[in-house]
Amino acid sequence: MTIDGENIKKDQVKNKSSERVRKLVKAVGHEVMNRRGLIAALGLRQQGIRNFRMNYMIPAREAGYVVMLYARTPHYHEQAYMLTQKGLDFLAEIEAQEKE
Repeated sequence: MTIDGENIKKDQVKNKSSERVRKLVKAVGHEVMNRRGLIAALGLRQQGIRNFRMNYMIPAREAGYVVMLYARTPHYHEQAYMLTQKGLDFLAEIEAQEKE
C-alpha cells in the first residue's frame, strides 16, 4: 500500500472514531448515565462491552469530553459518566450544526 493509501486509511479510522465520540456525547447530553444506559442509548448490544469501551468511551475520555463520576474507583458497580465542560461545549456545537 502506498503512503497516500495509508494516510487515507488513517483518516477514515479517525473519522469513524470521531463520529462514535460525537454519538456518545449526544447520548450522554446533560445527564449522568451508567454504562448500560449509554450502551442502550447508542443502540449497541450489552455483550459488546469491550467494543463500547475501546471505540466509544476511551476515545471520548482521552479527548476530555467525558469523565467518570467515581474516578477513584473505576470498577465501581454503579459507575456513571457525565460530560466535562469541554464535552458540553462540543455538545452545543453538535446541536448548533444540526439546527442549520
